[in-house]
Amino acid sequence: MDYLIRFLFCLFKSALAIAIVLALCVGGFVMAMNVSNIYILMSDGMAMRTSVVLGLSDPEELPKFFSESCIQSDAIYQDTTYVDYDMDSFESEVTLLSMHTLPWEDTATVTLLQEVPSVVGYLPISKQTPEQLANPNKIPAPGWESGSYALELQKVEDQWKIVSIQQLETQEQETQEESAT
Repeated sequence: MDYLIRFLFCLFKSALAIAIVLALCVGGFVMAMNVSNIYILMSDGMAMRTSVVLGLSDPEELPKFFSESCIQSDAIYQDTTYVDYDMDSFESEVTLLSMHTLPWEDTATVTLLQEVPSVVGYLPISKQTPEQLANPNKIPAPGWESGSYALELQKVEDQWKIVSIQQLETQEQETQEESAT
């Protein structure tokens, strides 16, 4: 009888160890899947946001990345800086600064730095003032204000969406702070 109890106890320990290892593997897989989905969503979403403001993409594409409430509350879509320009292209670089999510959560918090080093576009002759027409050079579009952002994401119907975006600081502010020190 003593051998049977030892055998059952050993069997139970082995089964428990295997169950723990499997649970850790499943949790790690779910975490990796969430992190990769969030990373793709934030980089493509921020690029789409920039593209819509520059007039290169259709605003109807935004709900693939952003919730309706986020689109309505983001003031950048009211920006008319680039309306008069004929935009050709832009380059967007998104750097992940921090991310917090757990396998059993349906929310995530991301801090990122978006830099747009290149915005290619020109003011057409038909929209130039007489003073601008006196200069034979093309008038390039103004640069994009890069900066760091805090994003809140939520998983809705098995799809991650950005539900909140908040600009923390602009790159110009960082440059001024660095030159002050």
